[in-house]
Amino acid sequence: MKKFTIITPPEYEHQIIRELGAARIAQLKAVSGVDVERLRKTGERIVDFKGLYEKFQDGYKALEESIMLDREGMDLETDNMREFTEDPEASVDDFLAKFREIQEKIKEVDASREEGEKKLVDAKLRLESLKALEPEELKKCLTVGLADLSIQQRLHEYLDRFEDLSSKVVEFSSDEGYVFVFGPEERREWVETIFLIFEVKDIFEVLNTQDILLSIDAGRREEVIKEYEQETQELQALTEAEADYEQIKAEYSNVLGNAKFLDQMLRILSDESIPVLRTKLISVIQGWILSDDGQVLNQIINDLQDETGELFYLEYEDPGHDDHGIPSLEPVMKPSFLQPAWKLTSLRGWPSITEVNPMYISLIVFSFQFGLMYGDIGQGAVFLIIGIIMSRKFKRGMMSKLGTLFIPMGIFAIIFGFGYDSIFLVEGLLFNHNQFMPNPVHETTTLMKWVFKIATVEILFGLVLGAINQWKAGHKWGILGMHGLGMMLYIAGLSLSVFEFIRTGDFMAVMGYWGFYVMLSGTFLALVEPIIAAIAGKRFTIEVIGEGVGALLMTFVEGLANLFSFLRIVAFALAHASLAGAAHQLAGFMGTIPSLILMNLIAMTFEFMSSGVQSLRLLYYEFMGKFYHGGGSPFKPYRFRVQKAKSA
Repeated sequence: MKKFTIITPPEYEHQIIRELGAARIAQLKAVSGVDVERLRKTGERIVDFKGLYEKFQDGYKALEESIMLDREGMDLETDNMREFTEDPEASVDDFLAKFREIQEKIKEVDASREEGEKKLVDAKLRLESLKALEPEELKKCLTVGLADLSIQQRLHEYLDRFEDLSSKVVEFSSDEGYVFVFGPEERREWVETIFLIFEVKDIFEVLNTQDILLSIDAGRREEVIKEYEQETQELQALTEAEADYEQIKAEYSNVLGNAKFLDQMLRILSDESIPVLRTKLISVIQGWILSDDGQVLNQIINDLQDETGELFYLEYEDPGHDDHGIPSLEPVMKPSFLQPAWKLTSLRGWPSITEVNPMYISLIVFSFQFGLMYGDIGQGAVFLIIGIIMSRKFKRGMMSKLGTLFIPMGIFAIIFGFGYDSIFLVEGLLFNHNQFMPNPVHETTTLMKWVFKIATVEILFGLVLGAINQWKAGHKWGILGMHGLGMMLYIAGLSLSVFEFIRTGDFMAVMGYWGFYVMLSGTFLALVEPIIAAIAGKRFTIEVIGEGVGALLMTFVEGLANLFSFLRIVAFALAHASLAGAAHQLAGFMGTIPSLILMNLIAMTFEFMSSGVQSLRLLYYEFMGKFYHGGGSPFKPYRFRVQKAKSA
């Protein structure tokens, strides 16, 4: 991983960020460094790009909804970009003023279109009315009106009350039709009242008197229909024409094209997750890049230099001790089917570059501890088979991770199943109770000694890794204290003292045992390590003594708690073995097979989960807590997505 620094004139800042986002090779970081701090003191340029972007978007979105922005975004001229950089707010205001001009012209076109569409509807109505009204029917009818067909039945019911009235409907459209009423003149007033009640449009609301007279004149009627058809076609062509919109687009083509560019530009600059140092003269961009991608970044900068005619400063550095949060790629586990098991480590934290990556160690230690608690050949084989099936069936998600973990858990359960001579809770079948590991029920004390030895080795191994991490992180004196040699001596001396106490049963005798003095020397190193480091770093103050006392107390309490915490392995191994005894006791009234099935179900559900949880606890706290802090972060290259233009 390399740290890069790019120095650019402010007007090209967004282009560099855009290219980095398109290439997806760099993770941007907060700008830091001695030289950078000097630049910061000269005065940062503070611009509320987020507020400007939101302000710009109000006008830009309204324009998108009104007119199709089908022109490609245009790069602003260098002078325009410099002008924008010098006064972004004024540039945005200028564009918003242009947007308002365009909106006004669009409104004029829309109003004209709306008026034309209204004329078109009226012309169509007159045309279809003339076609529908036959001259002979008009001459004979008492009155005629345009009615909604849904009220036709009710209308006829009222008209049929008079025997001297008759009616006829000629459909004008799927929803409306002309209602002709025939009868004597004295019924006219009553019929007009009925039309008024049922909201039947009078014929004169659709056609004027001249149109009606022409409808009666058969010779003139056809000529007028042709005139109306021509008028309708002309109005139809006008309402469908896009010429007015195209004229607006042509007139404001530069504004529309540059608006797209400015929208993208402001979107980049307003992204608060992009930490750029801006001054009046330059902008500084820093980030992390994989060493192999350096050529890609070089090419990006060279292309921009050729395109703009400007010179950009690009520098690479190796990570230093002052660099924090250095990202790293997700480690690749071999063989590949183990990759989901990486989650076991990453749940505790992402490794920093100054830490030993314990991905294989954590998997082995977790599975080893689980096997100690859950040693059974048959049950281990079941989980091994389930793990193989799940890891093949599920390639991602939580099920794939669980399936991968089941494989080593099952293997270690089988290994310690041979050690405990247990197959599906039936003991003594292979070695006739002469197994190489102590029986948890009958040899509990011996098993405790085993576990104490395992715990001591495991914790010391974690402390060795912790000392290595302290050295890699540049804390050279840290290897002496509670994260290194001090805690090592304390744990080793404590373990020796425990075994001596088990052997003699005399606590006072233990205080004279040499292992006890090894333990005391460890606490002494924990006490003096902060003081030595402070003196060496020329930062000694009275508070450092307090740090030393705190380290001594933490070493004493934490080491004691960690070592004895491993006794939970004995407890759960005893619980597992006790299920075999429970099955034997239940066999008397349930039968041997049913009792074994019941106890195995309990072991493969509740006990399996509890043993897994306790193994995880020992892994994360007692073991990994000695060396692994997970202060790193995954490498996440910055990505820039170009927004697609809306279609009309």
